[in-house]
Amino acid sequence: MPAPTQLYAAVVRRARKDIFCDGYTMGGGALSGALVRHAQKHRVVMTPDAARTVRDDLEQVKARGIEVGTEEDMKKPYLKLTLRDIDMASFKDAFARMSYPLPERPVVAVAVQDHGVAPRGVSDRQFRFEQFGKKIKKGATFKDFIFTKKTPKYSRVSAVIQSLKDEGYEDVLVMDTKMAGIFGGLYAEPLPAVAVDVGNGHTTAVSVSGDGTIAGIFETHTADLTHKKLALYIKKLADGTLTNGEIFDEGGHGAFVKETVEPKAVIATGPRRDMAMKMKMGAKPASPFDDVYMAGPVGMARAYLALHG
Repeated sequence: MPAPTQLYAAVVRRARKDIFCDGYTMGGGALSGALVRHAQKHRVVMTPDAARTVRDDLEQVKARGIEVGTEEDMKKPYLKLTLRDIDMASFKDAFARMSYPLPERPVVAVAVQDHGVAPRGVSDRQFRFEQFGKKIKKGATFKDFIFTKKTPKYSRVSAVIQSLKDEGYEDVLVMDTKMAGIFGGLYAEPLPAVAVDVGNGHTTAVSVSGDGTIAGIFETHTADLTHKKLALYIKKLADGTLTNGEIFDEGGHGAFVKETVEPKAVIATGPRRDMAMKMKMGAKPASPFDDVYMAGPVGMARAYLALHG
């Protein structure tokens, strides 16, 4: 299924009039770019919550030519978009058409990437890894990366929770996409281990101790990697010599290592996992329930069990 940001972006690209956006903060990506380009020829007005889809700092949103305001600021004709990451009405309709109605009180588990709301003057890359580091220092497991309540530190996570609560869904949990994919990819695998999610945009690797605590993590841009560089980073992640500066100074998000591990397995997932398979480290593709495409969903199911099991 196409990501919501792609669906909204397609609507924006087809529009030939002013646009007003309300709703919630959602994943920007393609939508942010489409709105900025649209604002070069037409008015784009967004409520504060919707505008944080483009940037958390509203002054930066305005600098991109987008107005922050209300629907009262609009003059007809204009297109109205109500932003949200999760469109449960469409899910319910799709399942109903397949004669599979959703349960009356479903658990809704969502994975999103949220860099966090960095203080002014602090890069979102730096902020993201400061948050990771604080948790890992305290002996975090994957359970500690699950959110069930809103937090001022993460605008997109909070928006997903709020939007679902507003629709009447009470049992909601949200997890970082990379953490969900890695958690699912490690299903039934021996520990200690290292798991890497090689995505189209970002690559994240996590080392996990025998007791399930997270020993270290790094995240960088996939475009900056080769299979040899990835192997080097994973080796240094495991032996405890990888530094935050080594990743951050190259334009990556960062790294944090608490302790060493001697991995019994190196697991690879993500759409570009073939890069990891080229490493001379005996990596194997993640296949929870014999299906690599289930890594994320299995990770979310494991997250729910970690909270309630």
